[in-house]
Amino acid sequence: MLINKRYKDIFSQYIHKGEPAPLTIGTLAVCGFCFLLFILVTFSQFNFSHPWFEYIKGQGFSVISKQVSYNPLVPVMIFVIYILSKNYSILLFILYLLIGFFIWPIFVYGGGFEYIKNYLFGYFLGFVFASFVIDNIFRNQTVKSRLLGAFFGVLTIHLCGLFYCIILAIFKVINFSLIIPIVHAMSVTKILYDILFSFILILIAPYIKNVLWVCMKPKSDSKKNKTPKTKKSRRMKPNNLL
Repeated sequence: MLINKRYKDIFSQYIHKGEPAPLTIGTLAVCGFCFLLFILVTFSQFNFSHPWFEYIKGQGFSVISKQVSYNPLVPVMIFVIYILSKNYSILLFILYLLIGFFIWPIFVYGGGFEYIKNYLFGYFLGFVFASFVIDNIFRNQTVKSRLLGAFFGVLTIHLCGLFYCIILAIFKVINFSLIIPIVHAMSVTKILYDILFSFILILIAPYIKNVLWVCMKPKSDSKKNKTPKTKKSRRMKPNNLL
């Protein structure tokens, strides 16, 4: 029992308990991993099908097989916010923007500073606002709080995409007539999938973060208090009396 308790105490030091990510070499390495994941997912597309109800006039509802082409960028955004917390997530996004603007076209449909005129840029900005909205929710470390954080994070990203389209239309970058088709294609047909896959990722995220926390956690400065070795006092022999 004493051995089991000792190992339990050792392993408990490496389990994440809601602490913010510290500035360590391990945290920077995890940031690099998340950055590569972010770029990989940007250019990924998954095709799948599932049963769906379709209403046909005169025949009622019928079950069909719906084909879906899905990009999991939004769920991965939520996942990265949980892994890195707010500050490092925003720094990661800034690095992503700088590389996409000035170094390499890593955005969807290209790159360059002109990309701010693209309606997709609003969804990227939603990543920053979602970091502020859900960071404190995730710190509660309960299943309910994680699911709520993922839900509000997805809503925040899609609302930012909608508002950015409106701003582009106000400044006559796009026509107002394009707002509804864009929002329908980017949000209405995708938001349920974003919520579903965000829930899946955020449920397994604590286990992944516990593994990564071994690298991110700073080395403990606490050392075992060692009692200083006391020198054995030599017995003083009385001087021989003359």
